Amino acid sequence: MIQADLDELKLPEKELDDLSGIALSDSFAADFYRFAARPDGKKLFALLLHELLIFCVTLVVSLPVALLLNKHEVGSFSDAEIFVRVLQITLGVSLAITAVWNVYQWMKTKPLLMLASLLDEVEKYNEVIKALDIIDRLTAAGNLQANLINRQDAIEALKITRESLVCALKTERILRENQEFIGRRYELFANIESNLAALMAIDVSDRATEYGRLLNDALEIGMSVQKEVRKLQNGK
Repeated sequence: MIQADLDELKLPEKELDDLSGIALSDSFAADFYRFAARPDGKKLFALLLHELLIFCVTLVVSLPVALLLNKHEVGSFSDAEIFVRVLQITLGVSLAITAVWNVYQWMKTKPLLMLASLLDEVEKYNEVIKALDIIDRLTAAGNLQANLINRQDAIEALKITRESLVCALKTERILRENQEFIGRRYELFANIESNLAALMAIDVSDRATEYGRLLNDALEIGMSVQKEVRKLQNGK
């Protein structure tokens, strides 16, 4: 069972939904942009499956249309010719509808590009927590030498990283929902900058240890979050 301090650090999907204001589990756009930011087989499979489902739905819509267009051709052409014509029209209409749908979704959800980048960092962050949990279990089983000081450093780094991610997600939502928005963004930007400074100030005596490497991972995430937020701050 995961230790309580690690469980509290996780960023679950429900909290991400609340922070972003979007049901991310139902968002095709978020999946698309997350794949663009960090390609992997699992995300590619999800995207291809989504496209296949859309195409199947369009086939159901297109087939009656093709049949109606060819109902007056019965008797003028052979059954094989009519079948080919129906098939061509069905596939053509289906492909056209699918293409138009994808363009529409892309235009509609283009503002989620920055959110997708942040979600990618959240995914890395949660992976670091899983790795730390595994190290804890191995240490408890006697397979790794305990190093409580470095573990506390890693926990502190993750706390700071979590706060930075939350601030970044709030900032992204403010900018996305308020194009002419409010001055609160500067407070959030300042928080992220100070969090990164605190993260970099953590002194780990041996960064080659397992906990030290996890702290380095947290630092890299924090720097990536700062980079994305600077893009937001500059309006890019």
